[in-house]
Amino acid sequence: MIEPCRSANEPLHQRAVVDSLLILDKNAQGKLDRITRLAASYFGVPVALVSLIDRERQWFLSSFGLEVQETSSKDSFCVHAILQKDTLVVPDTASDARFSAHPQVTGGLGIGFYAGQPLLSLAGVPLGTLCILDQQSRTFSAEQVADLRDFAAIVEEYLHGIERSIYTESLKSDLERTEALFEQTFSQAAVGMALVSLKGQWLRVNPRLCEMLGYSEQELLERTFQEITHPDDLDKDLGVLRRLLANEISTCSMEKRYFRSDGAIVWVQLTVSLNRLPEGTHHHFISVVVDITERKVAENNLRTLQHELEDRVILRTQELNVVVNKLNLEIENRVSAQHQLNAEKERLRAITDNMPALISQVGPDEIYQFANSAYQRWFGLDEASLKKMTLRQFVGESAYLEAKPMIEQALQGKSVCFEHELQALSGKLLIHTTLVPGETQGFYILSMDISELKRLQRRLEYDASHDMLTGLPNRRAFLSQLALSMEECTNTKPSMALLFIDLDGFKQINDTFGHDFGDAVLKTFAKLLNGCIRNQGFVARLAGDEFTAILWHLTEPQAEVERYCKEIFMQLAELHSIAERQITISVSIGVAMYSGDGTTAKELLRQADTAMYRAKLAGKGRYFIY
Repeated sequence: MIEPCRSANEPLHQRAVVDSLLILDKNAQGKLDRITRLAASYFGVPVALVSLIDRERQWFLSSFGLEVQETSSKDSFCVHAILQKDTLVVPDTASDARFSAHPQVTGGLGIGFYAGQPLLSLAGVPLGTLCILDQQSRTFSAEQVADLRDFAAIVEEYLHGIERSIYTESLKSDLERTEALFEQTFSQAAVGMALVSLKGQWLRVNPRLCEMLGYSEQELLERTFQEITHPDDLDKDLGVLRRLLANEISTCSMEKRYFRSDGAIVWVQLTVSLNRLPEGTHHHFISVVVDITERKVAENNLRTLQHELEDRVILRTQELNVVVNKLNLEIENRVSAQHQLNAEKERLRAITDNMPALISQVGPDEIYQFANSAYQRWFGLDEASLKKMTLRQFVGESAYLEAKPMIEQALQGKSVCFEHELQALSGKLLIHTTLVPGETQGFYILSMDISELKRLQRRLEYDASHDMLTGLPNRRAFLSQLALSMEECTNTKPSMALLFIDLDGFKQINDTFGHDFGDAVLKTFAKLLNGCIRNQGFVARLAGDEFTAILWHLTEPQAEVERYCKEIFMQLAELHSIAERQITISVSIGVAMYSGDGTTAKELLRQADTAMYRAKLAGKGRYFIY
């Protein structure tokens, strides 16, 4: 028998589709048995078969007139049939060079006639055939060919139904997992989160937003954001949303005010993006809300205090001028004015001593002239001690040199703001300082502790760029690092490699042992992968069971990549249990090389992904270099 000529990728692709039907090595299907029985009767032949072609064998999903369930694919008539688009008809096998020496022609079944119609998957991949056999040679008319196609169409529809069912179950599982992750993030977020309709109706709100605004979830859902937005902020808010809808911007961030349920005003940092349906239609807004009321109050208090200080200086100067002008005329008025001045000082002292900020006055010689009690609370220094110190002595040489340009501007009559660190009794504090020029010489110092605010900002930045489960950088951080690494590679010409890593059979692990154990597997592998790469690259989790690694500064790319892949496989081979459960884990790794040749990040990702799938098709637990 002459074996058919098949491309290298065709059997792999076909086998993947056949395996995905999950029906190989299963008992014959009742519906298909009726079809083969009817086909044999209709065409008047002793044998009718529904066969599926695997790499090494053909499996008879249904058979009439034949007892065996499988044969070698090398000896299969059906392998020839699936390689052509139309029906394969062999009227006389003995006279056909392809089959004349076949053992089932010269002996065995003694096949004299064969007709096979290819069965295609939904994607058009040939799965097998519906075929009929006779021991006698015979003619087969065009009408009979058409009838065989009709019988095959019924079998195809049955196989398509299986494909659709499996695909639907897969989509359902993915959707449930995604929805669970979203619900957990949404409900447990430390910031307010909401989905808002295009007309402003609250569609979904999380507990933190309800707590922030003082409404129950149901009360918020019965309102629009316009109803609780401060009127002075509404036009700006709506203007930004119109720009989002017009695709002028992809996201926006603004400070605005909401009215709480008790009528109080809450300041928030609002970040809004637009959710679009797959076809591009606008569907709803996604809002993230952070309460910044305390910061706004502090800023307002600082501005108020600054204005008060300036007003007090002006008032005192006026009062002193009046006193000087009337000094020789009315001693009693001077005493009265002195009493008023003392009262003003006492009031100013009471105000400054009770402010949660450092307030002081420094002369043109940079020696302290006034300091409120916050210096005592923060640094253990009273006003008398400070009046003997210069700025340089108080803040230290290093901090003083950093602040020197701002000090010079203040001495020249300019207000300046800057941030710096100071060592307090409680530890290092991050301070926001404003230098306000005095009415004559020197300047005032207003300093606020912003350490907690900065820690919060750093935490938010970390959360936005890292995966909550494994602690690895997330997709956003990975894409940013990939762009930086490719740019460096282009500029300095060292080679780099992108590894696309997928856990084999992770869905089965989740389905068998539960998602908690699945999470433990992900965290264990993330730690193992990070340990293998160490400081020679960058490791991230994209989503689900997909991980990536960037290896940089490669001098021998092929050898170094193979070493890292083998190190990962070796570490996995030594891993026998997770969470006190015996388990064996394998991964498939796809590798794409880059040496500054102009390949885009998107193309490099595609290459690594393609290589990973080739590794899986080659038997999993392998790596493949694109």
